[in-house]
Amino acid sequence: MKPKSSLLPVTAIVLLLLISCCHCSERISIIAFCRERRIPGLQMFFDSEPAIDCNIIPARADGSLNEDQIERQIRLYFPRTYSGMLEYDVIMILSASYDIMTTKQDAWIHDAISDGLGGLCGSSLFSQVPGIAESWSSGLAWQAFPNDAPAVIAIGAESKSSPCRIEINVDADLPILTIFKDMGVEDPAFDGETSRLMIDREGSDVLAWQLGNFPNRETFIAAWEYGEGKTIATGGKLPIGWLEYPRGTSGENEYSPEIVSNMVFWMANTSLIDDVEVFHRMKSDLSIFRSRLSVLLSLKDFIDRFGANTDRIQDEINPLHEIYADAEELYLEHSFSESEARIQAGLEQLGHAEEVARREKDRALLWVYVIEWLAASSTFFVSGFVLWSLMVRRRLYQSVRTTKLRVQ
Repeated sequence: MKPKSSLLPVTAIVLLLLISCCHCSERISIIAFCRERRIPGLQMFFDSEPAIDCNIIPARADGSLNEDQIERQIRLYFPRTYSGMLEYDVIMILSASYDIMTTKQDAWIHDAISDGLGGLCGSSLFSQVPGIAESWSSGLAWQAFPNDAPAVIAIGAESKSSPCRIEINVDADLPILTIFKDMGVEDPAFDGETSRLMIDREGSDVLAWQLGNFPNRETFIAAWEYGEGKTIATGGKLPIGWLEYPRGTSGENEYSPEIVSNMVFWMANTSLIDDVEVFHRMKSDLSIFRSRLSVLLSLKDFIDRFGANTDRIQDEINPLHEIYADAEELYLEHSFSESEARIQAGLEQLGHAEEVARREKDRALLWVYVIEWLAASSTFFVSGFVLWSLMVRRRLYQSVRTTKLRVQ
């Protein structure tokens, strides 16, 4: 889904591929059915999380694809076998046109969650378009989620978009959001936050409420266990509003990526975040490390084009791959403090490598500058000598002789 830039040097592309593939068997694998215009935001959202691989399937036409093409996308990329479905860890259904799902696909989603996969459903029914909501509530998959879809449809509640505040339930049995209580994520009023009514089902755990979009305090996020699986339903959109950062509007929830990651960790049966600040810094540090290392490799390739010896730079780069691999390994094991210490040491070493590369670049370009200076200077002196000889000393100047017309 993510195009590769043809401008990146080959070495940098190889590095990014190696980083993205490293320890892929230990990452959480998500299959998401999403409306077309939300795909770039969702992809960017999960690209910031090294522990998650997200396969996004366009499942609603509102961009460059029409409905026939969307149906074809689902036919092509929906798992061909039930065992293929079970290779994922989490299923997400986000603003999809569920009415184009087949009965078998609906049953597979339900059974896969019951057999141990996690599941997330956004925006309560994720659509209020006639036919889509009813196809969801009349199928099997909705039964795996803690939102009573038929009851919501029976009420006929419309989505609301007004200043909305989120309140985390500190008494929730599942400690998915409680760790974020002191991070200030409840304080802002999220202007224009679009949400929908949720009716949490008996046996579910309400993680957060929404205040302001409806007359009463209503459920915003609920979770429960279904069979061998775990599912979460939200009254908000992913990644929109409180569950998206940055938004560029007032009331940004800068911890929304961590909130969604913790939800995914719970659904995938991995350990939850124990220190939000460390986790928040780690995601940023890993991204910075990848970006700076990619630039360093690009600089090395640039220097190499001048025929310069780049062995010193390569000697500095080699240990950095191992450092990143170790930090990512610790990250995937949820040893975030140890991973942070490793990546911080790597960033210091990366700074030294960048200084070595800068000196090698200056050395390689020195002769380029000298040759260019000599060429420009010689051209100036030769031009000046010719001009002085012709116009000042006139050594090469010869007067034009005149002739007289002779009459025979």
